[in-house]
Parts: sequence; C-alpha cells; structure tokens
Amino acid sequence: MPTTSGTTSAAARAPRLLREHLYERIRAEIITCGIAPGAQVHEQELAQRYRVSKSPIRDALLKLQAERLVEVVPRRGYRVRPISLGDAAELYDMRLVLERACVERVIANASDAEIASLERYRRLAARVRLPAWIDYNRRFHAAIASICGNQRLARATIEVIQVFDRFTYTGLAALGDARSLERFVAEHGVLIDAIERRDRRAAVAAIRHHIEGSRKRMLAQLAHPAIVP
Repeated sequence: MPTTSGTTSAAARAPRLLREHLYERIRAEIITCGIAPGAQVHEQELAQRYRVSKSPIRDALLKLQAERLVEVVPRRGYRVRPISLGDAAELYDMRLVLERACVERVIANASDAEIASLERYRRLAARVRLPAWIDYNRRFHAAIASICGNQRLARATIEVIQVFDRFTYTGLAALGDARSLERFVAEHGVLIDAIERRDRRAAVAAIRHHIEGSRKRMLAQLAHPAIVP
C-alpha cells in the first residue's frame, strides 16, 4: 500500500526529534551537574544508558562540544568541561560588555512593538522548578539581544548567554527558595521598565546590577565540588 505524504513526513521527523530530545536530556544533566564537571563520557555508555544507537549520541555530543560544555579527549572519548574560575571571570566580563551594548542599542533603535514583546518575561509561574527558571532566564536575555538591531552582536551575545546555564544553576542551586527566583524575575521587570521608558542610564544600571549579582552568587559557591580552581 502506498505511504501517504503525512505518514512519510512524520517518519522523516522522528529521527530529528529523537536527536533533539537526546541532546536536551544530556545537556540538562550537564547543566545540573548530574554528569559531573570533569567526568569522562563515552558514546557507547551513553547509547546503552539511553537505549539508542551511537549515531544520535554522537550528534548530541558534537552540539555540546560547540557549546563548550564537552571537549574531545583523544583516544578517550569526551570529557565534560570543568567550570573553570578563569573562564567564568572572562565570560562574566564579556557578558557585561555585550549585554550592555545590546540594551543601549535596543533603547536607541528598537521599535515600540519590539520592546513591548519583552512584557511576556515580566512574570513566571509560581513555584517554578530551577531548570525551567534557567530556561526562562536564558530566553529573556536572548530576547533583548535579538531586538538590538545588530545581528552579529546579537549572535555573539546569545552564544555567551547559552554558556551561562551551568553558572546560573551553580549560583542558584544552593538558595533552594522559590521566593529568591521571584526576586530575580522582579529584577527583569526593573530592566524592562527602564527599556520601555528608553532610560539608558537606568537600563545600564539594571543590567549591570543583574549580572554582577550573578557573578557574586557564583563566587559564593567556590567550595562547590562542581567548581575547579
């Protein structure tokens, strides 16, 4: 019997969805330190763990390598990149420069409709779990970058933001308090307010306060086993 076009399309999507699902699962384990920083990972072991072939595992690891979450160890497979304090310091400096530039360009050039699109990030469901909050936080900062009017700046900023998920998790995991997450959502609201008023000075101060707060929380976790000197 001939295969319908709908069935063919669904069959074609299945491998892609499997690969995306595996990538998200492995990434989540790395972000939450379920797979510890510095740990060796092997395609065969992951394939057995997730009950799949090595091909989608390899694809996921290549994407994670591009995000600098894993690195290739010759003849030994892959290693989850440790959270280096030197890397963290450089990335926080980079993030502050890039996000400040994005905020300034949004205020100067973004349309009222583009700025209004940030309103969706003003609130978050009560008692949201930390992984979901991290996803929301990444999307909020990426949304500001995406309307800055400079595609190269936006891409560079979003690439740096994506690397920060492990830092964010490490800095917030010890808090264990949903009200703390609500406070950070309120900080986003302060930034949105300043952008909507096109108040450059207040917006720059808000993004600086937000990023420096994250830096301090990260430094406060120096004794965390996921961090290496």
